[in-house]
Amino acid sequence: MVKTTEITIDGQLLDTAAQDANTFKGFGYLSCNNSSRLLLDYKWEHPESYQQILQILFGGPHPLITMIKVELGDDANTSSGTEPATKRSATEPANVLRGAGYQLIADAKKINPKLKTCLLRWGEPGYLRPLWQAVKSADPDQKVPVTAYEPMYQLYKQTVVAAYQQFGYLFDYIDPDRNETKHPMYRWIKWFSDRVQGDQDFPQDFPVTRYQRLKIIAADQNYETDFGDAMLADADLLERVAAVGYHYNTDDGPQHPYTQLADHKHREVWYSEGIAPMTFGQYRVRATSGDGIGGKQSGLDVANRLIKSYVNSRRSLYIFQPAVSAYYPGVNYSHKELITANHPWSGYYEVDNVGLQILRHFTDFAHAGWASDQAWRYLTSACGSGVGGTENLDTHTEAPSYLTLMAPSKKDYSIIMVNDSSVSRQYQVTVKHLPGAPQSLGVWQSSGPTSPAEAYDTNLKACLGRLTIQDGQVTITIAPHAILTATTLDLATDSTVQYTRQMATQPNEVLMANHENFYQDDFAYAQRYQTERGGTPRYTTDQGGAFEVQVQAGHGVLRQKISEQERALDWEQSYAPNLTLGDDRWHDYMVVVTMAFDTQLQQNSPDGNYFGIGLYQLTDVKGRLESAPYVFKLSVDGSCRLIIEDQVVELGNVPEFDATTAHVVSFGVIGNQLTAQVDHQVILTTVVTDNPHYSGRVKLGSGYYHTIISQISVRRTNLVGGVQYQRLDDLDTQINYRGNWTHRCGLGNTIWNRTLSTGSAGTTTQVSFDFTGTGFALYGRQETLSHLSLEVDGQVLRPDVIPQTATDKSENITLFGLTPTTHHVVVTVTAGHYTLDAVGCYR
Repeated sequence: MVKTTEITIDGQLLDTAAQDANTFKGFGYLSCNNSSRLLLDYKWEHPESYQQILQILFGGPHPLITMIKVELGDDANTSSGTEPATKRSATEPANVLRGAGYQLIADAKKINPKLKTCLLRWGEPGYLRPLWQAVKSADPDQKVPVTAYEPMYQLYKQTVVAAYQQFGYLFDYIDPDRNETKHPMYRWIKWFSDRVQGDQDFPQDFPVTRYQRLKIIAADQNYETDFGDAMLADADLLERVAAVGYHYNTDDGPQHPYTQLADHKHREVWYSEGIAPMTFGQYRVRATSGDGIGGKQSGLDVANRLIKSYVNSRRSLYIFQPAVSAYYPGVNYSHKELITANHPWSGYYEVDNVGLQILRHFTDFAHAGWASDQAWRYLTSACGSGVGGTENLDTHTEAPSYLTLMAPSKKDYSIIMVNDSSVSRQYQVTVKHLPGAPQSLGVWQSSGPTSPAEAYDTNLKACLGRLTIQDGQVTITIAPHAILTATTLDLATDSTVQYTRQMATQPNEVLMANHENFYQDDFAYAQRYQTERGGTPRYTTDQGGAFEVQVQAGHGVLRQKISEQERALDWEQSYAPNLTLGDDRWHDYMVVVTMAFDTQLQQNSPDGNYFGIGLYQLTDVKGRLESAPYVFKLSVDGSCRLIIEDQVVELGNVPEFDATTAHVVSFGVIGNQLTAQVDHQVILTTVVTDNPHYSGRVKLGSGYYHTIISQISVRRTNLVGGVQYQRLDDLDTQINYRGNWTHRCGLGNTIWNRTLSTGSAGTTTQVSFDFTGTGFALYGRQETLSHLSLEVDGQVLRPDVIPQTATDKSENITLFGLTPTTHHVVVTVTAGHYTLDAVGCYR
């Protein structure tokens, strides 16, 4: 039996006096912790792809993203990587060219000049560490001295001024407090607000009056809601704070402080950090759960969060962390984004078309923004949510979930309904006190495919026609696992609203300089990169410290900038300086680096003065050099270590080592043999017999010293062997299954696309695929022992194979040496339970 919910759309109940507290603001983009870094390379190497990405998010008459929030970097890893500090000393001018965030805002504003901006900090650069040490205590509001306030204020102010002078925009909101604080600093927030309003000391032609009107948002807590209670109890705090936000929690506090702040005090309330859909919808529709485009952490889940967070706590803006993942996957919190952009050398990117269109069910059918933009308002009386959960809304998904947005003129409105259950739901809508509104509703619905033969996006943004409102009433039915928008707007012929699959125009080519080399860089571009990118090097992402390009003795070099004294006051914990470089499909290579130790800096560094190379990095949750399975370290005294899976397996020493001169350090792999060299002499070598790895990126690392790298080369060690050119997720439509398989999604961030397929032994438990090339690899960590039979082109080549136990994202089976033609592969699970994460194809 179809369940029915009654909704009343009453124009007299629209609150137009609440101003920004009640405007539908759409969605925000959080640029932080390394997440936008590679977009800078897209901008330089493939500007057409860069512009396509920006257009998807910020372009058109119905922009999806209306806010970019940037978190001030501190040169430490804040979960997924390092965001560079704009200032590294009290006297250094703020540099907003470092990293990608501030340039991203400038470029997005060219597309949508009305885009709002926000600035927040996640930690403190090293020069502020002594003054702000107590910020990590249980009572920072009292323990951080007032003398610490002005230096911190100058970091914010000078960054804001630098962004204006460099790019011409002024930030709209600032949060003075620390990201996800558990102990808000009320004294500091008030002091900061007063300092902003009274500051007169600015460069000529700077918009002082506009600066003095910057809005304060606080306190960006994580789950906690006590800041809302404090706002209501403290009139001085309430006067100074225009917007409040907190993360990963749809509910209000016990006394409903945020609802009171919005409804009675007219303060904006933001969902100031939340997930984007995890696992792209094109994979979700193949999951065993049968949830189609829905399920835990899906696009429908995020839509339910937007609705419930307004109903329960009046959140009028939802900010994605991140909207674009422009870092290398495998880092902490990866695979939760609308757009994946981690192939800047080719310009290739991937779009979650399902997640994108689910969100456009809101923004395409309402004008998002602030009161000054004549943005639509929430009709609070016609919004409801009974879905269960505070963050992941995955219980009682059959309950009503609906949101009504209305133009301030009351001439148009849209009702967005979400049904992430296996049964249809019906809504009986009554319309009154809207004499100027149309008497029919256009109906747009998105759901998954109805049969395996349909493409994953066949039923996205389908216009189902119009329903007539008769005697003030209309009945609307929403399908299972679907989102539906019923709107007075007539958009059936609007090409900007009709669904079009978004995809890159560039192929996903492997990063390969030539036949002999995957990559090489001598930083000859140093001067230009220094002046236009703030020294940000090409194709690298920092996981600790700060590696920047600069000119030294007339030549370009890469220099690690952070000493122990300059080390940040971390958000949690950051490891020694290291970076990640390149393509995770690289196979059989040697990294050759010309480097020089810093022998001038004298410090008691617990990490020591060393240089390291890591091979085959695929996961990097903690941001360490040793996240690579194979690591070679050379110390300043000439001692060496060979590290496998974070364990030292070999020690060595370079005879008569001179640390004052440059050295060529090499570390490579061919098959399962590792070789480390210094100045072309073999120092350490070993053969890996236990779960060897076969592909991954390069990592480089050092201690907290000003280590110099003048040249990097990634050379192929097997010129006749295959190159991995493609990797298919286990739920890609090019992979076919028979028999007893379970397909799961929404899993951990160390798994490709957070999906796994597990088969239980049987004569028909098979996975098959076609590819053109000379070999293939099967990826996935094995939790239990299994046996496989490998068949290629109808011939069983390996009748009984035991997969490696491996680690997440690592190969468990490899097969090379096939003829360079098109092959049909069949893998049969003959015993136990086999787990597949991805398939890699070689040519």
